[in-house]
Amino acid sequence: MCEFNLNIFNLIIIASVFIGTTFGLLLIFARRINRKANVLLGLLTFIIVLWNIWILSLDFQITDYIPHFYLIPLNYSLALGPLLYLYVKKITNFSYRLSKKDALHFLPLIIELALHFMISREAFTNKTIGIESNMYLQWMPIVQFIAIVSIVTYCVYALKEIRTYHTWLNKNYSNNDAYSLRWLYRLIIIFAMLWLLWTPYTIIDYVLFDFQLGIADYYPIYVLLSIITIWISAEAFLRPEIILLETNKKNSVEKEKPSEEILKKASWLKEQMVINRFYLNSELTLKSLAENLDMHPNILSKVINEGLNKNFSDFINEYRVNAIIEKMHSNNHDHITLLGLSFECGFNSKTTFNRVFKNIKGVTPLHYKKSIKNDVKTS
Repeated sequence: MCEFNLNIFNLIIIASVFIGTTFGLLLIFARRINRKANVLLGLLTFIIVLWNIWILSLDFQITDYIPHFYLIPLNYSLALGPLLYLYVKKITNFSYRLSKKDALHFLPLIIELALHFMISREAFTNKTIGIESNMYLQWMPIVQFIAIVSIVTYCVYALKEIRTYHTWLNKNYSNNDAYSLRWLYRLIIIFAMLWLLWTPYTIIDYVLFDFQLGIADYYPIYVLLSIITIWISAEAFLRPEIILLETNKKNSVEKEKPSEEILKKASWLKEQMVINRFYLNSELTLKSLAENLDMHPNILSKVINEGLNKNFSDFINEYRVNAIIEKMHSNNHDHITLLGLSFECGFNSKTTFNRVFKNIKGVTPLHYKKSIKNDVKTS
């Protein structure tokens, strides 16, 4: 009769298997705009699910009831880093196409699978289970270390892609919080830090305990990694999908001193902003502003970047903040809240409004408004 010793850790792992499977299926099969990127994240989620099944099989000693269960390959740790990196690369650049060259990222996975079958063959021959074979004890610490290095390295590259993407956002969108991937940036950092924590575990296990620590000793990290992976998957699936209006292109042109023509266009651009008040449109983008000005987006971007030494987001939001300050000084708008003023002047998010205002003026909108009232009282 099967008797499983349940505890809080393996109960969480069991729950993560069901939750992870659900989100993995949703990411892979749901018809969404970012489906190709979501498939990559769904596969990553399934790898964690399979890994958790392997952990549970050891904890519950499934091989006592299914002797050859260990023959099933359930560990694909060397695929985690590439899948996360390619997901980020795809989600930050919709025009990016996966190619045969990207398959090279998964060559270490083939070696990992080959090692699994070699360990399984040895275990089968010696009538034992995989984790008790000599080959497993010799090679798995090395594979674990390589997996840690691989995942952390790919996380660093993924973070770099997100930073590049955010720089591009600022150059093309005035209200860009809806397009931001700060949530993913933070979760990837946590994900990488958890894998780094695995290093002292592995070293201590290998050096002091001859790789004999049990599953229970690793449960805290297993649980945290499962939670973070499911968190990333849930956030990716539940957040509203964003359609970027422009293609994410990286500009590698070296900065040069602006020409006289660029400076003249920059001056003309500022006049047009005052006359037409394009900044009041909360959905304004570099492309839509260029269309209003009958100008190519690349030319407009060059005028703003070189002629005004600003990115598109800062350029537009400065006009919005100045418009709000102008209304703050007018008694005709005292009946309107700060949030109402921000919406009237082109912002579409309270968070964006507060952040941008403080970045430009050095104080919060509320503090600035109070300072105006204090100046009026003392005058």
